Amino acid sequence: METKKKLLIIGAGFAGFWSAISAIRQCRELGKEEHLEITVISQDKYLTIRPRLYENSLEGLRVELEKYFTPLSITLIKGKVETINPLVKQVNIFTDNGMRIKDYDYLILASGSSLRALNIPGIEQSFNVDTYSNAKKLDQHLTILAENGFSREGSTTFLVVGSGLTGLEMVTTIEEKARILHARFSENHQDFKVILIERNKEIADYYSAEAQSYILETLNKKNIKIISDTSIESIQNGTVLLSNDAKLQSSTVIFCNGMVASPLTCFFDGEKDGQGRLHVDNNLKLSGYSNVIIAGDVANVSINSEGKSSIMACQFSMDLGKWAGHNAVNDLFVYPLEPYVNNNYGTCLDLGQEDAVLSTGFDRQLLMKGNQAKQIKTMITTQHIYPPETLEETLTLSAPAILTGELF
Repeated sequence: METKKKLLIIGAGFAGFWSAISAIRQCRELGKEEHLEITVISQDKYLTIRPRLYENSLEGLRVELEKYFTPLSITLIKGKVETINPLVKQVNIFTDNGMRIKDYDYLILASGSSLRALNIPGIEQSFNVDTYSNAKKLDQHLTILAENGFSREGSTTFLVVGSGLTGLEMVTTIEEKARILHARFSENHQDFKVILIERNKEIADYYSAEAQSYILETLNKKNIKIISDTSIESIQNGTVLLSNDAKLQSSTVIFCNGMVASPLTCFFDGEKDGQGRLHVDNNLKLSGYSNVIIAGDVANVSINSEGKSSIMACQFSMDLGKWAGHNAVNDLFVYPLEPYVNNNYGTCLDLGQEDAVLSTGFDRQLLMKGNQAKQIKTMITTQHIYPPETLEETLTLSAPAILTGELF
């Protein structure tokens, strides 16, 4: 009996999930389904809809992987990859049952990204929405504050650190989240204070002037205090010391200070960018390795003729996964690879109730704002970034497709 080739995918976020689905689809296309074994390693059994973790409710923000993997005969190993040895084509995995060794013929690294670590005394007293468990921890904390009527000193003041996309979405929604929780336990009115702390001098300067102006106007309308050109020096029992020597009282400090690639990239030689992402060619292959593809937040890939690179965002991770699975299968069975192209880039930034900003291009020109943009944002986050309900629709959607028309 012929030995099956082994495709191993590390990570089951947007890139890893779509890599697995695309690989199955391409196996069927080539008539090789019986000749390939596909295994995915993930730290849990869910695809977490990570871009929504700042929202008021965490309900429905995880999709069971086995719903898609089991009927497609994709093996899911729940565990954390500790080491990768490309020379012998093996990974060591820490599972609930101890260490496990898994070998492979071909590897897709799609291990994602995490919040950039900061060496700040007391940072363990802060919160973030980098993972589902951390978002849950923030929810539980806010619920306890609400149960106690937000009566503790500093409990009505929320500090959001970082004005990237996640920071802006968090800072414009955290008060609404607190009010919803407060209403569960009390009919009394409560005043809240929201503060955005940014170490750079400007807020949202990565947007066009028009879009930036609208964002700042919205922050002002929501009475969000901005402290820029400042960072947090320490956190101690609700007292936050800033780099300008000011002290703030807050029970809830939420860090949204940028992302870095998974540390698993350290097991490979190759050029890395400032976020720790490995540079790959347009087929997503890593130079110097005949059997390694890099996808999602761990990949820096040129996406168009202008030399722009992919950005750590689900819209790129989903597409990179589709190309990764397709190309891995083609490479294994000696078929031509499909160069990755993405001529569309847009962002839809949530700004809280009835408000959002839709921008287009790498200079983020304002395309739409207000409730109209909010409707687009809702469509993206509740439909576009979820896999379809049926397997066949999901398989069809996993095919690489060069988008040149509408953003969403």
